[in-house]
Amino acid sequence: EFGIDPDNMFEFWDWVGGRYSYDSAIGLSLMIAIGPDRFREMLDGFHLVDEHFRTAPAEANAPLLLGLLGIWYGNFHDAQSHAVLPYSHYLSRFTAYLQQLDMESNGKSVDRQGRRVEWQTGPVVWGTPGTNGQHAYYQLIHQGTKLIPADFIGFARPIGELSGELKAQHDLLMANFFAQTQALAFGKSAEEVRAEGVPEEQVAHRTFRGDHPTTTILAAELTPSVLGQLIALYEHKVFVQGAVWDIDSFDQWGVELGKVLAKRVEPALTEGADVPGLDPSTTALVATYRELRGRG
Repeated sequence: EFGIDPDNMFEFWDWVGGRYSYDSAIGLSLMIAIGPDRFREMLDGFHLVDEHFRTAPAEANAPLLLGLLGIWYGNFHDAQSHAVLPYSHYLSRFTAYLQQLDMESNGKSVDRQGRRVEWQTGPVVWGTPGTNGQHAYYQLIHQGTKLIPADFIGFARPIGELSGELKAQHDLLMANFFAQTQALAFGKSAEEVRAEGVPEEQVAHRTFRGDHPTTTILAAELTPSVLGQLIALYEHKVFVQGAVWDIDSFDQWGVELGKVLAKRVEPALTEGADVPGLDPSTTALVATYRELRGRG
């Protein structure tokens, strides 16, 4: 139909969602970018965690424990969101990937039998790399009123050979990494603040209660294998939570609804066509859009 030789086509099952296609034929562009050898290293990382998830006992099963911890904080401590904070610029888009993996999979309000669930399901997943967040939303995590579990992802060695000065900068980056998890866990008491000679009217503002849940994921270096392991770790975590909540982690009807409605609205934007059943609010917005586009 498109003039492509079938011998040059890569196939995959139609029931495989895009968010689970990283290691399928969809990953062809990635293989071209990093080479087949590195791509196979990544697949080996996937396989390593797959086998770990399949064979490890419950008390040592990393994806199972991550999934259950998320349920513990979400369903029993009312945590509404989950931060993923990689201390590596090379993972600057990793949390955005996890947003689709987690929220598109477990953002559901009915169970597998179509019944309304009576518990909270998927959290809001968010985060940015390293010290960028420290000067933005870490304040909320440390002293805000909401419980925000967080995953910290770090590496002992930076990618590539660095000069002595840059190696020291990586040590400084990781010093911040460990300092944040320590501060979130143990905080700083009012007595400790007073011992530093802080004026009494400022003591409450400089006190940190601690006891904020974090998970530290520390690897030697970010390699294709480690990236595959990280992705598989979170894939299986999402599966665990979907199984416990008895929801279908492999559909995305909320996304499909938006696609259907977009096809209905598009003629109204481009041609000014009437759309049967379009609500008054959207109709008014479409009219404003057309006026701003000079099509009114």
